[in-house]
Parts: sequence; C-alpha cells; structure tokens
Amino acid sequence: MIENSFLLDLIKNPQKISKLKFDNISRIIKTVKKKFEEENLLLEFKVNKKTELVYVIGDIHGNLKTLIELIKIINIDNPKLVIFLGDIVDRGSKQLECLLIIFALKILFPLKYYVLRGNHETLEMNQYYGFFQDFLLRFKDQSKFNEIIKVYNALPICALINEIILCLHGGIPQDNEILKKLQGQKCKDFNVVFTSNAQSIYQIMWNDPKSGLQGFSDSFRGVGIKFFGNDVFDVFMKYNNLIYLIRAHECFPEGYRWFFNNKLLSIFSSANYGGDYTPNPASYAIIRNNEIIPKLLEL
Repeated sequence: MIENSFLLDLIKNPQKISKLKFDNISRIIKTVKKKFEEENLLLEFKVNKKTELVYVIGDIHGNLKTLIELIKIINIDNPKLVIFLGDIVDRGSKQLECLLIIFALKILFPLKYYVLRGNHETLEMNQYYGFFQDFLLRFKDQSKFNEIIKVYNALPICALINEIILCLHGGIPQDNEILKKLQGQKCKDFNVVFTSNAQSIYQIMWNDPKSGLQGFSDSFRGVGIKFFGNDVFDVFMKYNNLIYLIRAHECFPEGYRWFFNNKLLSIFSSANYGGDYTPNPASYAIIRNNEIIPKLLEL
C-alpha cells in the first residue's frame, strides 16, 4: 500500500525521485499498472458540455519544467479530465521523474488523469532514445525494466469524448473499423487484442497527417507507418461519426498545428524539444463545450 502523502510529496518535490530506491519505484509501478489494467483500450467519456473541461497533453519527453507548469495550470483550472497522449519519456533530462509524477497523479486521482500509449511507450524506442540507458545507469539491472514494459502493455490506445472527439497519439490507421474492434476491450488483454490488430494499433501510435496528400503514403518513419491525407481522414471520421481529432507525435516551431479544415489538431507539450537553436513553445488543448481550444504554455 502506497500512502497518498508519499505520492503528493514526490509531485511537490520531484528532486526526491532521483534518490528513490527501486523498491519504492516498483510499488508505484505495480500500483498504477492495476489501475490501467481495469480500463478499456478505447476510453469513452461523457462530459457536460457547458461546465466541464478536458485538458489534453501532448508529448512530454522527460521535460520536467513543462510538466510542472502544466500541473500548476491544471490545479488552478480543475478540469474534469486530463488526458496525456503518450511519449512521457526518452530524450529529456528528467524522464523517470516525469513518468513517476504522472503515475502518482493517476494513482491519486484515477478518474481524472488518463494516459494513452504513444510510440515511445515501447522497449525498442526506449533503448534507442535514452530511457532504457538512463534506467540501467540508475538501477544496474536490466530485468527490472520489465516492470515498466508491463505498464506500457496496459495503457489505453485512444480516448473518445462525448462520442465526437477522438484523442490518440499518432494518427488514423488504414482500418476504419479499429475503434469498434477496441471498444469494450480491457487493457489487461492488450497482448491478445494486439495479436489481431497489430498493424492498426501500430499506425495509431505512429501515423502522421500530411496536407495536400491524397490517401495513405509510406512514411520516412519506417515500414508500415503511413502519412494520411484529408480524403481518408474524412472517410475515417464520417465512418466513426467523429467531428474532431486531437493528436501529438510531431513537434512544430509554432507549438501546435491545425490540419484538414481545423478538424485535426496536433499538439506537442515539450518546450524547446530540439534545443535552443530550434525553439518551440509547449502546447496543449482544452475541450470546452465540444470545441477544441489550443493553448501555448508560457514558461
């Protein structure tokens, strides 16, 4: 049993995380895993249009400064829901801190905070982009990382707000029926569901919108990953009775970018992701009255 006071202290004092023994970290990981496992791979929420807010947060990538500022805003505005679109770790300097703070928030407020799976919630990406190495330097035991992988495999894939706003990490897949296939499936059964829907789930985490494109085309990101154009986006949205889509996955110098007649919003919540020579503001989105309001984070 983890005491709430312990978790609240970590959120207020993230510097303490670097001093934690793995036993304490393991307790957090195992506790949050149970929370995720009981959720559905397609989260579905009904939000009062006039009075309740939803905050949607894009890639964090170990940027603790950005995360702390976002939490401050969330604490002031008190939205009903906060949805992280994935990519919590890799590249940044405070990856474990960001991951554990978000896990602590999920444990403390399980019906308010939600985390979707991004393309960096995988062993392969963590090995290539830094979190795995950072973890090994801290704990000297590769097998302990398996606990984090098990959490990754228990994360939801998409979130649906009021049946018309879809939130995910990357983009639409080529399978227009994927949402129906995910509906009602528990996160604890991810490995079973993934077996028959691997390509679609992979594309949800990896695909990108591209203005001026027709259909799907191969992406520079890798085999099986696609760019998608306005035409197939419209087909997917109409098939699933959707109006808006919010995604992350790409960093833009202006902070966020609209696509496809302002029906798809791409946000990114790690400021100055590429360093001081290629600055970008952090962005997030607010859903209010079934409308999407993009915001830039003032640091």
